[in-house]
Order: sequence, then C-alpha cells, then structure tokens
Amino acid sequence: MGNKIIENRVIFGGTLGFFKSVLTGFSMMLLPMYFSMLNISLVSYALLLTIGDAIAFLIKPIIGHFSDKHGEKIFLIGGIILYTFSLFLIGQTTSVFNIALLQVIAGISSAFLLSIIIIFALRNVQKKPDRAVGLFGAIQSAGWIFGLLLPGFIIDRVGIKTVFYLCPVLGIVLSLLVLKVKTKIKPSKFSFSFVKKIPLPLIYKTIDMAVFNAFLIFFIRYALKILALSKSMISMIVAFECLVFAVSEYGLSRISNKQKRKQWIPIGMMIHGLGIATMLFGSSLSHYFVAAGLIGFAGAFIDIWVYSYISEKVGIKDKGKTIGTVEWSRELGTIFGAQVPMWFSFLAVNPFASIFVFPFIGLVTHLIKKN
Repeated sequence: MGNKIIENRVIFGGTLGFFKSVLTGFSMMLLPMYFSMLNISLVSYALLLTIGDAIAFLIKPIIGHFSDKHGEKIFLIGGIILYTFSLFLIGQTTSVFNIALLQVIAGISSAFLLSIIIIFALRNVQKKPDRAVGLFGAIQSAGWIFGLLLPGFIIDRVGIKTVFYLCPVLGIVLSLLVLKVKTKIKPSKFSFSFVKKIPLPLIYKTIDMAVFNAFLIFFIRYALKILALSKSMISMIVAFECLVFAVSEYGLSRISNKQKRKQWIPIGMMIHGLGIATMLFGSSLSHYFVAAGLIGFAGAFIDIWVYSYISEKVGIKDKGKTIGTVEWSRELGTIFGAQVPMWFSFLAVNPFASIFVFPFIGLVTHLIKKN
C-alpha cells in the first residue's frame, strides 16, 4: 500500500473523526447538564450515563469483524443516523424510562462510529506508525474542543434545547462526508490469532478513558452544584483538556519511536496522578484548568502507545476485530469512570480521590509486564 494512500486514509479518517468528536463532545456536555437540570438522583445519573456504553460494549467486536469482511461505509452511515436522532429525541423527553431506551440506541449507534473511523484510518498503517497515529489523533481530537466548548456557550445564551436540535444538523454534515468513503476488503478466514494482542492496549486505554470520564462526569456535577460555575466556563475547562490532548498527541508523534514509546505508559499514568491530585486539592479556577490540562497531556502518551502497538503487531485483515475489541475501552472507561467514584462516595470517599485507583492499576500492570 503506497504511502500516499495511507496518508489520505489517515487524514480523511481524521476528518470524519473530527465531526464524530464534535457530536460526542456535544453529548458528553449535554447529557450530564440535562440530567442535572432534571434533578435525577446520583444513582440514576450514573446509570443513565453508562447504559448506552454497556450495549455498545457487546457489539463493537462484532462490528469490527464485519468491517474486516465488508468495509466500513455501511456501518458509518447507519451509526450516524441512529446516533444523532437518538440524541435529539433525548432532549425532547423528561421521562427516565424514555431516556434509558434512547441511551441504548445511542450506545449501539455510537459503537458504529468512532471504532469504524479508527479502523478505516489506521487499517493500512504498519511500519513506523507513531506519526500516522499522532496525526489522526490530533485531527479527530480537535473536534472534541468544539464539541465540548460550544454547548456551554449556546446553552447559556439560547437554552439547552437548541443544542439538541443541532445534533441532527451535524449528523447530516457527517453523512455527506461518509458518502465519499470507498472501502474494499478481501475476505479472509476467521482466526483468533489477534486475541493475544488485545489485553495490554485494552487495559491501558480503559484506564485512560476512566480517568477522563470520571473527571468529566463528576467535575460537571461538582461545578454546577457546588462551585456554581457557568456552563460556558465548565465547557472551557473541559475543552482545554481536549486542546492539550490534541496538541500533545501531534507533538509527541513527531518524536516518538519504538524505543522511546516504551516509557510512554508509566509517564502517562504518573501525569494522570498529578492531574487527579490537582483536582482533589485545588481550590481555584486555575487549578481546574491545570488538572484538565494534565489529564489531556497524559492521555496523549497512552493513546500513541496503544494505537502504535496495534498498528505494528496486527495484520491489515485483523485490524477491524482488534480495534473493535480494544475500543471496549471507551465503554469500560465510561462505566468504571462513572460507577467507581459513585460507589466510593457511599463509603464517604471523595469521588475525585477514588480516581487515583485507575493510574495505580496502570502502573502495576506496566511493572508486572516489564518484569
């Protein structure tokens, strides 16, 4: 596969990822704010934010398998339609039961999107993957900045319903881009050889996503109910995390290689710990920005290691199954990121303090593997 074709897939996949990240950023800001405004209990709040992810968890490897056989286009289009309209409909109801059903639909459709986009972008990347992974990550992560930043400003000015109406509009734009996607996969016999390549990237990426989601979910609730920050200010803090992540991922990709990459996991986990400590002991707005920035910086180290590892270790025809399974990390990260602090809160433990458990597990895993 020529370098030009690989680069075009990475850039176009990054563009698709940009718009998907805008949509996901909208939902990650909208739903915690909307559920908080409905005065839903902490247990219901955490369950509603994770029910869709539990469903997506079950079907991602299956979607990855079929993308290895049939290509990515049909899954992208189906996912966009379901995802954007389920988000729109969530904003039209106040029934917890209806929201739960729509969250299931959103979870299923979300599984079609980012995983398939990553598979499309990185399927043909194998040798010296760091730069390709960093370029894709930087482009698609930039969408998070807009997706997380804009809702707070729009909600403060015209109300939360307007943002829900924007979701289908973004979906139409993304669908038009997807119409250009052309994929052709040569069928191959199913094999379980890819399975042994999954555990490490799955563990590390799950930890990274758990820290990010715990910070996002509980900081939004804390900022609204305790700090009484404006929604636009909350959006700025969370968007700053994504800005640092995007810039750091691109910058690290320019210096990363197979040798240097060996240190990325312990560095990322320790920086996550610093970010959590800053959030826990901080008392000013600047502390919250620093905490968000540190979490974004840590994520860049982990992301480059995970997808460079997959690119080098897994063959082209197994990329879909492998990435689809490793992408469990996003659902697991949301589930653990929401549930672990919630259960620790029943033991009178500060939710932010409980987040330390995630990078600790990451460091222990790295040490066990190293030895």
